[in-house]
Amino acid sequence: MTWSRVAAAAVSKGASFQRFRVERLEPLSGGHIRLTCRELVVDARAVVLAAGAWSRSLARQAGENVPLDTERGYHIEFAMEACPIKRPVSPVDLGFYVTPMEGRLRVAGTVELGGLSAPPNADRIAVLERGVRKLFPKLGPARTQWLGFRPSLPDSLPVIGRGRRQPNIIFAFGHGHLGMTLAGVTSRIVASIIDNRDDGLNLSAFRPDRFG
Repeated sequence: MTWSRVAAAAVSKGASFQRFRVERLEPLSGGHIRLTCRELVVDARAVVLAAGAWSRSLARQAGENVPLDTERGYHIEFAMEACPIKRPVSPVDLGFYVTPMEGRLRVAGTVELGGLSAPPNADRIAVLERGVRKLFPKLGPARTQWLGFRPSLPDSLPVIGRGRRQPNIIFAFGHGHLGMTLAGVTSRIVASIIDNRDDGLNLSAFRPDRFG
């Protein structure tokens, strides 16, 4: 399910969306949180910090030193009417995945801890392309290539819970490769935190201040 379909489903249930880049997160007196964007300023009673790989700097502004790093994943796609495989496969010795898509074949993999600002590493793309051509020598030229950012933490667990210093900021990021997969259950947990419901879940392993 693509992001647009997820968003459409949320809107059908009463949600609304506005997209702005948050540059500053500032706790105010009375427990409110001020979000400063280029276009506007929002004062909120509660904020959910779920900015994926971009969460680290905002978490610091909230008083939490979360050692989030960016695990960069590389992708290339080949246009084709009929894919040579019917399901995702991983040639273990080559270390990447090949996935059939509608009208295209996607090749993705490798791990690179490189932050958000470094330029793409052309050698990573070359490794993927050489590898997939070993499997399918008759592939034509690659149609697209891109770099994606995965928010990853040293213990491979996400950060979920209220901030220690600012309890009106609820953290929900750091799911690594499984952001979309775990979005549903994470959103239910976040809703229960905002509503102060006790759902009997032990979230201590995910607390934002676990890194000291």
